Amino acid sequence: MKKAVSLMLAAIIFVTFMLPAFAAEGETGALRFDQDGNFTILHLTDWHTDYPMPAVQKQFAVEAIAEAKPDLIVLGGDMSGASKEEYPAAVEEICGLIADAQVPFAITFGNHDYEHGIAIDDVFALYKKYGGAYCVSEDDDPALFGCGTCSLPVYTNDGSRVAYNVYCFDSGSEVITDYAAMKKDPSLLPEARFADARVSQYDSVHPDQIAWYRAKAAALKEENGGEYVPSVVFQHIIVQEIFGAFWREAKANDSKGLVEFEEKTYKMTAIPRLSCIKYGYLLERPCPGYYNYGQLDAMKENGDVRAIFCGHDHSNSFTVEIDGVDIVNTPSVKPHSGFKKIDWGGRIVTLHEDGSYESRVLAGFELAQKKGSGIIGSGGISSFEIVFTKIWKAFADASLRFWKRVK
Repeated sequence: MKKAVSLMLAAIIFVTFMLPAFAAEGETGALRFDQDGNFTILHLTDWHTDYPMPAVQKQFAVEAIAEAKPDLIVLGGDMSGASKEEYPAAVEEICGLIADAQVPFAITFGNHDYEHGIAIDDVFALYKKYGGAYCVSEDDDPALFGCGTCSLPVYTNDGSRVAYNVYCFDSGSEVITDYAAMKKDPSLLPEARFADARVSQYDSVHPDQIAWYRAKAAALKEENGGEYVPSVVFQHIIVQEIFGAFWREAKANDSKGLVEFEEKTYKMTAIPRLSCIKYGYLLERPCPGYYNYGQLDAMKENGDVRAIFCGHDHSNSFTVEIDGVDIVNTPSVKPHSGFKKIDWGGRIVTLHEDGSYESRVLAGFELAQKKGSGIIGSGGISSFEIVFTKIWKAFADASLRFWKRVK
């Protein structure tokens, strides 16, 4: 009898210590600030990994997690390029990496996550299955567009109140705009200015998700004594307003280098307006969704969202402030080539209990230089590329300081 009781007690103690710290639910919340008032998020997006996962991506993820010591990992979408048959195993491999580190994670789906012949709800179910207790993503309202839109409150260290909120949005896949049909019925789009064609455009955060955000922000405000709770947003596809930050709207006599989004046409000048960049680099043209449903307007109106973190555009790492909200692009976990290697990696986001935040890119070449790193040995980057990247980064930083003066 005593032996049975002893075994039972041992099992209880083992389970208690094995449970992750974030697993406690209830009024104290699942995610908390540390004793110094900090909460660290590691944003890893656009893995586009094969199955099995290439050694360099696996090594980078392991070392990035060890370096950042995150309280939460956000997977930014476009995770795997595996076939339909291999896809469950690919998700299991990704989730296993994070489970080995014993860190909670959330996921925001990207356009390529829709392309495996598997319904997005079933893709979400795979992450919940293989992530187990570590996957803290929820589909807060299954009636909403997409899957996995949710709110993750971060509580004060003592668990007494929500000090920050993390929103995760599914920004969808691609939409096919039938311009031929639109010309017959101009009400299909705000302005019918296009030639006959069926053109694929990226999607956006939809009106029902924006309405859900407004209601959630209002509820948090009421619980917080009438003050909006500071928040950050994670989604895959960047907001449409990013084009207005880098390029001017086209004039009537412009004829070349035009890109059109809904009701606005932008003039693609050879050198975009780089003076708006607070940090990081613009190394490729952003690809926002075609339709603008007013996401940024809603968040500007509330004043609660400090930053919107996106992926999708693999070699961009900029932070640009638009209407009081930082629009932040995190580069891809999949290695870039050549000049774009300066910002291959992920992003560390540190929330502060006072409502502020800070972030920085955790670059692959930065980790590869650390003692004991296995990134070079994994075949993702060579010693020569390390030297080349350091020189190029110094030149890029000096150039950006110049272009920031050009309005």
